[in-house]
Amino acid sequence: MQTYHIITFGCQMNRSDSERAAAVFERLGYRLADSAERADIVAVNACSVRQTAINRIWGFLKKFENERNEKKMTTILTGCVLPEDRKRLSKNFDFVFNIKNLNELEMFLSGRNLYISKNYFDILPKYDNYFQSNVPIMSGCDNYCSYCAVPYVRGGESSRKIKEILAEINESAKNGCKEITLLGQNVNSFSPEDAESFSEQNPFNHAFAKLLWEVNQTVGIERILFVAAHPKDMNDEVIAAMALPKMANYLHLALQSGDNEILNAMNRKYTVEDYENIILKLGKIKPNIAIGTDIIVGFPGETREQFENTLKFYEKIKFDIAFLAMYSPRRGTVAAKLKDDVSRDEKKRRWHELQDLMEKITLKKNQKYLGTEVSVLIDKAEKDFAEGNSREMKRVRIYNSNCKKGDIVNVKIKEALTWILIV
Repeated sequence: MQTYHIITFGCQMNRSDSERAAAVFERLGYRLADSAERADIVAVNACSVRQTAINRIWGFLKKFENERNEKKMTTILTGCVLPEDRKRLSKNFDFVFNIKNLNELEMFLSGRNLYISKNYFDILPKYDNYFQSNVPIMSGCDNYCSYCAVPYVRGGESSRKIKEILAEINESAKNGCKEITLLGQNVNSFSPEDAESFSEQNPFNHAFAKLLWEVNQTVGIERILFVAAHPKDMNDEVIAAMALPKMANYLHLALQSGDNEILNAMNRKYTVEDYENIILKLGKIKPNIAIGTDIIVGFPGETREQFENTLKFYEKIKFDIAFLAMYSPRRGTVAAKLKDDVSRDEKKRRWHELQDLMEKITLKKNQKYLGTEVSVLIDKAEKDFAEGNSREMKRVRIYNSNCKKGDIVNVKIKEALTWILIV
């Protein structure tokens, strides 16, 4: 029996796509190899959104050059790949296809199309585990942030039908799923064509808020999260829906910059005042909600003063976590035409300065959990300890535990570190 292995770069949407690609391999009789070295076929699900991910793909190709020749390993490329990156990488792979065309993968592997629909959302994924499911509700983006390649690699926004989404979630729940993460490049601009499929009892008007209510009705689902939300689409109904009982006590909402001029140059379509207003409203309906964000440092033209505005705003909001990136130009985007005038060394300094501030604030915020009880979904069980995330997406380690993967347990926190709470 031939084996396969999938290497995934990028966001949760890419990881979800890899689960659907895995389902194709499994349907055709391939067996999952636990490493690329042991596989007959290695598929790379790529990401062109950041240059670092593309650099890692070149590193993979160099690392496996001998294996490809000696074992006659077959390599496949798919994912979010800009045309220029695809052109450069293609000659190093045996097969390249668009992730939305999983029927082409079936044709390459078997020489025929028998099982796989042209609509890749019709393919039920092979989930990494039974108790957590990533469910795409839409794909693509219409925002065209000036630094971002997503609209060029994913295309415009396209929402799945409500019936399809709920059917996938119900199937996951029947199989023991407890946590659902709804995915989309701009998840809260969800706009399905079958809006009539919403329940008549649904109290909301906004489509995404209505969907959150529907998923909250699913028996067996205990937690609901979503990524990636855009601040411009966090209206009052979506904020109100965050108070639904199964919603996680966490929201990831990309800020990107704490300076209005930089936000305008990024084409983000909101101001820091708009963003702060969202956080204030959320705090009223969920006083202890944890907030995560994304920030880019060193965007073209960013002055020291503008960066300091980001530092000040970060301290004002007191985010629980931030994913920080140093700006790198992506070919084909509007920002790529701008002069990349913040030096690499200065970008590093700003990154470290913001990282230090984040760690200081996160550690201080985590102290409030000392002596409190949190609900933890276990996703890692070792001999001496178990780990999982709380409803606030805080990492929790439990020593001397009999917990199993998939368990939800209530525990009291005894120690609070920067990146982990300990029982």
